[in-house]
Amino acid sequence: MKKMKWNALIGMIVAISLFMFGCGKQEAQPVPIEEGVDKCEVCHMHIADDQHATEIVLKDGKVLKFDDIGCMHTWLEKNGSEQVDTQFVRDYYTAEWLKTDQATFAYDKSYQTPMGYGIYSFKDKTEAEKFVEEQKAGVVMNADNLASHTWDRTMKNHMNMDGKSNMNMDGKSSEGTVQTQN
Repeated sequence: MKKMKWNALIGMIVAISLFMFGCGKQEAQPVPIEEGVDKCEVCHMHIADDQHATEIVLKDGKVLKFDDIGCMHTWLEKNGSEQVDTQFVRDYYTAEWLKTDQATFAYDKSYQTPMGYGIYSFKDKTEAEKFVEEQKAGVVMNADNLASHTWDRTMKNHMNMDGKSNMNMDGKSSEGTVQTQN
């Protein structure tokens, strides 16, 4: 009888441990941007709650915020990705948070971004391709292409301090060619 109670207790401990192990880690989630409060981890400028904001969630749960995907790249180059759980970008049209590895990107040196990196993120590849075609400039990339991207900055395409771009009133670029990378 004593052995039976002992086996039941061990069985219960094992079952609870397995249950807790399976439910222990929640998937990393982005956190809201607090305009006027949050500053970029790299350039220390205030972050607008818009389509250019990006975040890294570290394995310890700490969230790093950036005003431009280029600043996030700079942080990763300096610090590595060993402590990174998940990276997030935002859809250009909706500002919806997306995991970086699931997004599609459009790049052109004429695109306006907070720090002049010229990269926009899209939830759907077709939206990115449509955007590039409408702009008559740019290249469509996936997350793997970002690894070999040059990350040049064009400061004339740096956004104004009020978070508004210097784009033409029609929002279109007049230079460049349309390209797609797979």
